[in-house]
Amino acid sequence: MQLRLIKPAELDQAARLADSIFREPGAISMKELFPLIFRPGLSHSYAAITEDGTVAAFMGLVPSTIKTGDAILNVFSIGAVCTAPAFRGQGLAGQLLEKCQAHAAEAGASLIFVSGDRSLYTRAGCVPFGGTQFAELNEGSAQALAAAAGEEWTLRPMQPGDFFAVNRLLNERETGHVYTPGELALLLGTEAYAGVLGLAQRTLVAVRDGSIEGFAAVAVPAAADVPAPSTATAVEWAGQPSAVAALLAKAALCGGVGALQVPVPWQERGLLALLREAGASLSAGANSGTVCIADRAALLRQTEGCRKGHDLSSVQDDKELISLLFDPASPLHTSDPSGESEAIPLPYMSGLHFI
Repeated sequence: MQLRLIKPAELDQAARLADSIFREPGAISMKELFPLIFRPGLSHSYAAITEDGTVAAFMGLVPSTIKTGDAILNVFSIGAVCTAPAFRGQGLAGQLLEKCQAHAAEAGASLIFVSGDRSLYTRAGCVPFGGTQFAELNEGSAQALAAAAGEEWTLRPMQPGDFFAVNRLLNERETGHVYTPGELALLLGTEAYAGVLGLAQRTLVAVRDGSIEGFAAVAVPAAADVPAPSTATAVEWAGQPSAVAALLAKAALCGGVGALQVPVPWQERGLLALLREAGASLSAGANSGTVCIADRAALLRQTEGCRKGHDLSSVQDDKELISLLFDPASPLHTSDPSGESEAIPLPYMSGLHFI
């Protein structure tokens, strides 16, 4: 058995293995949902390959860049982790994870994000991280949110001609994944997170005085498949808080949607204030999935420009360091009379860039 970087010619086989584990017959293939993992090119993913060339286990590894304030974080994300039934119990996933962690460290990444929280990852140092307010809009709170957002917005489906304006809004966010135009077009089209949820993605824009000032992608039930109101989920958004609020309210009030879940990172205070004032239910939790440190020195170097006076000299434990840097409610923070969090904001990881 070889454990190594997967070759482009083996990616189709890896996608078929992933489909057999994660997708129902007739569902959209993982190859279509996750082109950043399965498309040919410079792959960072690892596989366990038998002597006859069979992909026995696979672990997708995808690089990306996150902007947070003035800092740029080079990170990897792990997903589509699967082992063929005949090869389970041999520790292949754990060995592949070690390979991925070494690969990320050698590449100069600071963090590795994982979409899961199973023991495979927690044993390897992956921990919950960050802070998120999970809002839920029902009909009443959605109507109140629409009223608070104002009537100056023209709300409509996103068109191809809106692309550069939407790309600008996403890249102007204080915190978020940095998208190239080609990558954004790909991710908008593949609708990965909506597909995983078994929903359809709607992309909307808010226009005022001829200018696009808000964007939202929302995973909603396909109208033909919904006998009764169901739950929708906001996937990604950008722009003026009131414009985003108007778009979320519109999505929540669409036919077939009984409630809209909106996972709002703690730093988006303007949107959170609008949701709270509209009467949306809010519950606090962590970000999506887990994270581990790829390289401590790289993490300290890449976050140097956005750390708020932290003394890290005595912090040896990785879990404590992640809490100190990224958890707004971390008990390791010093008291701040201004009430401003000392944490470094991160985007919610189950968005357009979900891996």
